[in-house]
Parts: sequence; C-alpha cells; structure tokens
Amino acid sequence: MYRAYKRLLSFDTVSKSEIRTITAELNQCVAESGLESGTLLVYSLHTTLGLMVQETSEPFLCEDFTDFLTNLVESDGMQYKHRCALHPSGACTEDRFNAPSHVRQLLTNQSIVLDIDKGALSLGRWQDVAFLELDGPRKGRQLFVKAWPDEIPLPSNGKANGSGTLTVPRALAGAGAED
Repeated sequence: MYRAYKRLLSFDTVSKSEIRTITAELNQCVAESGLESGTLLVYSLHTTLGLMVQETSEPFLCEDFTDFLTNLVESDGMQYKHRCALHPSGACTEDRFNAPSHVRQLLTNQSIVLDIDKGALSLGRWQDVAFLELDGPRKGRQLFVKAWPDEIPLPSNGKANGSGTLTVPRALAGAGAED
C-alpha cells in the first residue's frame, strides 16, 4: 500500500514580524519523498503563522507586505475582545494580547498546495514559498508537509483502467508564467 510522505518542519523565529523563505527546505522534502510528479501540501500548525508564495528575494516587497498588514490591523491588543488568559484550555500563563497577530494571519494562507514536476516544486521564475511570523519571536514554529504522487497504486483487488493505478487528472494552467 502506498504511504504519503509526511514531515514536520520546525523553525525558531527572531522578530515580532518576519518573512522567511522555505523553498529550499520544501524542495528537500520533495527530494526525500522520491516523487517525480505529484502534489505537496504545506500547512501551518499555528494561528499566528501564515504562508505565502511570493517574490521573497525582493526584501522591500517583504517589508511592504508586513507594513501593509501592520497598518491594516490595529496593533493595540487591548482593543480586542480576545485575550490569551481567557482561553478555555487554561494553557496561557500570561496575557499576550496577541489578537492583532491572529487577525493578520487570517489575511494570509494557512496552507499552500503546490505541484511537483520533474522532482521539484513548480514555481514561477521569481516565486518562492515563505512563512510569515506574526507573533514572534517564537521557538519551534511548525509546518506540516505532506506529498503524494499523481498515480497512486491500487490494492491488488482494485480495478482502474486495467493498469493497477489510479490516475489523478492534472492541469498545469499557467505553467511557465513569470508573474
């Protein structure tokens, strides 16, 4: 039976807000998976850590994005009803007043799905994958990564076009785009 590739990536962050490129780490996951063709899912396990596909090699673009989120969402945590100390789990030992970080994360991605082609991520010329820390600095920020092939072998009693595999249709709309 086929088992999907799964990995948990962990990062320490150093700033209240930061954007860190993780394309190399994700391509390493693709290499470890052994997949030539398939799909990769990246999922943030935090409610104050977002994901993005963007031109992260342009530092002023990253700065503009974090400035935009900061200006869009009121930064005074006392202005929000949300308080960490009121969490029903009782896990908070201090009141972080981090509601702005939660609201900003809602404006980003919780997960990203990417195509794998020829053993690498299918990204445009200037695109990278990055995470956005919105409530740092923090230790052990986690991203769940899962990859699976386009063709999944069926059990011996399965039937699919007589080939023994289930083929998932693919459409690479816009492949090779530079934006």
